[in-house]
Amino acid sequence: MGNLEEIKSLFTQIGIPSQLFKTGGVNLLVDRNRVVVRYPAPGVRSEVEETETGVRTKIYVEPGTKLEKPVTLCFGAISSVEIQTTENEIVVGEGASVKFVVYGAMVENISLKHKNELKIRVKRGAHFEYLDFHHCGERTLVELETKTTAIVEESAYFRSLFKQNRGRTGNARITIEATALKNAVVELETKLIGKEDDKLYVKDVIKLEGENSRGLSKSRIVAMDRTKAEFIGETYGFAPYCRGHIDCSEVVRGEGVEVKAIPIVVVNHPTAKITHEASIGSIDKKQLETLMARGLSEEEAVEVIVKGLLR
Repeated sequence: MGNLEEIKSLFTQIGIPSQLFKTGGVNLLVDRNRVVVRYPAPGVRSEVEETETGVRTKIYVEPGTKLEKPVTLCFGAISSVEIQTTENEIVVGEGASVKFVVYGAMVENISLKHKNELKIRVKRGAHFEYLDFHHCGERTLVELETKTTAIVEESAYFRSLFKQNRGRTGNARITIEATALKNAVVELETKLIGKEDDKLYVKDVIKLEGENSRGLSKSRIVAMDRTKAEFIGETYGFAPYCRGHIDCSEVVRGEGVEVKAIPIVVVNHPTAKITHEASIGSIDKKQLETLMARGLSEEEAVEVIVKGLLR
């Protein structure tokens, strides 16, 4: 277990913003199963329990709380371990408006299995964004298994973003299921890049159970080298005048790549409407040639295009 200065040095090397380590920059910082920093945010109560392999948290956003600055959490590891587990529960009170920015940080040259279970409830009229950014070393081996379930109550809004910001994704299984009640809105977005022999599995499930509810499932996956990737998007229209859309776009580059995109739409009400679009293809040749004509090498041009797809 390292001290805060050692953690700061190792985390910033993989792209974690250095300002997080200033006073109040991060609300909760965990190294495997040890709470290193805990700094309260106004209107937000938390219970944190250290376990043998990770942490268990319960976070409550008080009704009516409106925060301009995000609540920032960081769960990471600076050494190899067999497994790290995080169990998190978040309840956003009625009428609240908050954004959580969450960093997963796995430093260079370590290996571990990270297992996360997250339960979210967004109360009536609340607005909640959960942005999950993962940073790993290029020579880090991570087996990631994360499952999120969310209930979005009447006239509430929930947005989830999972994005691999740096390093290898590793072997990842990412599942999120959200239920939208009357007039609720759900937006689920995943942005991943697979390298070498990474294995990526993403499953979005949206259940539109309330009248006039809305749902969007959006994935952007770049599969390179020998990556195997699969996206499953399921949206169920179970209520009057609900609307849903699945948008999955995958890019392949490499002889050993295998990518699947499977949209599933189910409707059981005559006024419900669910649509989908899916595409799998190589990097646009014209874009590549344009960038190379400006002096970039082929690999540099590919990197620019990939960053544009996943930004």
